[in-house]
Amino acid sequence: MTNTNAGDEAVAEGLYRSINANRIGDYIKEPLEEMMTPLLRGGEVSPLESMDIAQVLIFIHIDLLGYLCSASASASDSVVNAVKFLRQYLGRVDEKYAKVGGLLYHLLRHGWIHRFTPKRLKLNNGTILDFQYSLDTNRERHLKMVEIQGAKKLLISLSLLYNDLLSAIESFAKDIRNNQDMSDVFRRAFEMRREPEEEKRLRVRYNQDLDFIYGLLNQG
Repeated sequence: MTNTNAGDEAVAEGLYRSINANRIGDYIKEPLEEMMTPLLRGGEVSPLESMDIAQVLIFIHIDLLGYLCSASASASDSVVNAVKFLRQYLGRVDEKYAKVGGLLYHLLRHGWIHRFTPKRLKLNNGTILDFQYSLDTNRERHLKMVEIQGAKKLLISLSLLYNDLLSAIESFAKDIRNNQDMSDVFRRAFEMRREPEEEKRLRVRYNQDLDFIYGLLNQG
């Protein structure tokens, strides 16, 4: 006798996996493309400024995707999760990300978010590592060392980095569509994104700010 309950449950799980996979396109990939396309196409924003903004958008999305892979929003886990996504999913597109993704995240993401400029790296041999950016789509030159006016620089194609991120997003969506555990983690993380913060966790650091909010609430 056919177990209809088990069959119905499998159909429902498959539907939810499909819904979650589609959310990645609707809420992450498509909005990212809408923001990035005019930047890389050129026009109203200067080429240098557009490349700066493109990097910020790319690494913000890597942060988000790392969170959606884990459902952990703690500050201590966010870096680990983002680097894991970068190594795993962008690494499927180009294995060089699996090898150097952590350093890229630290120098580029942290630099842009906290200082609005990428960090540089001083190696133990005294070499100062900096970056050179291009929109070239030559895969062989991407993430390769070049020498410019006597300085060693890691060449990054922002066009490839962006396109590789899009491919990584599609790969992540495919995994969610086919893996129930990943789908469940994604759904939990997606729904928790705007989970309210507890006042008691913020009171010590933002006491006067919370008093201000209470004052506004009590005015009415």
